[in-house]
This record gives sequence, structure tokens and C-alpha cells, in this order.
Amino acid sequence: MKTKFNFLLAALFMTGVMFTSCDGDAGPEGPKGDTGEPGPAGATGPQGPAGPAGATGPQGPKGDTGNANVIQITYGSRNHTGTELSYALTGMTIQQVGSSAFFCYVNVSGFWYPIPGNVTGSFSYRAYTRATGAPTFLITRLTGSGSQTFTSTRILFIPANDLRNGRQAAVDFNNYEAVKKHYNLPD
Repeated sequence: MKTKFNFLLAALFMTGVMFTSCDGDAGPEGPKGDTGEPGPAGATGPQGPAGPAGATGPQGPKGDTGNANVIQITYGSRNHTGTELSYALTGMTIQQVGSSAFFCYVNVSGFWYPIPGNVTGSFSYRAYTRATGAPTFLITRLTGSGSQTFTSTRILFIPANDLRNGRQAAVDFNNYEAVKKHYNLPD
């Protein structure tokens, strides 16, 4: 009986080998299985070239006109002997003077000096305006003795509407040349 069984196993084995090695037509495809979990993301590729520039946008609205309205008054040669020098502010009202910032510069020997300040190292001055009466600008000597000639005196008045906030101005008001350039003032 053992021999019959071995023979039967050998026959089944041979039959199975024949089925697996035959060249017949493939059967129909089986049903699709469930989708598996996604795999990890791949590395980012290199950036592509930039696209063409877009069209230019429309022109924006025109901005407000500036309103510095700087008033420059220039006086000829004056000799300061230590007493107060007075300059009449012809054409200005006391309201304009009272609501404006002012800056004064004197020319001595070809150099411009801001007032208040030291002039030529020997004299120092301060400047002020009167709050009442005729519009007047005054320069008083604080230190130094004798006389000093101002070849020219320039006083700039800037109405308060130009001083819009507390930021420091972009111009150095202690430097007449910088102020002249900033406001495009004539010589």
C-alpha cells in the first residue's frame, strides 16, 4: 500500500508541474484590491525660471502740492556794536511771525553762521521776535565786545503748517547752505 501511495503522489506532482509549465491562455484579471496608505513625499524639485514681467499698472493720483511757503528776507550789511539789532519784517503780519518757525543766519567774512550761536569764535548771539506791535526780528549779543560787521543777514520764516509732526526735519537748520539747498533759496 505504501507503494501505491507513493505512485499516486508522484502522479499528482507530475500533473501539477505540467499545469504550471503549460503555455495556455491567461485567465481573466482578478478584482482590484483596496488602495494602500500613501508613501512619504518626495524631495522638492529645483525652482523653475521666472515668468515674464506683468504689465505696468495705471498711474496713481497726483499728490498734494507741498506747502512749505518759506519766506526768506535778506538784509544788507549791518554793524553790530553790542546793542540790540532790530530788523523790520516788512510785508509780514504779527500773526505770520507768531505762527512760524524762524531761522537766522549771518554772513561774516564769507562764512554763514546760524543765530543763535557763536560767530567767529569771539561773539555769540541769540535771536527772537516780538509778539506784539510791528513785526520785528531782533539779534542780541551774549558774549564778546567791540563791533562785528554782518555782511548779510538772512531770516527764514516757515509757517507752522509745514511742521506736521514731531519728527526731526531732514535738513540741518544749523547749516545755512543745507537749508538754502533744501528749500532751493536764491543767493
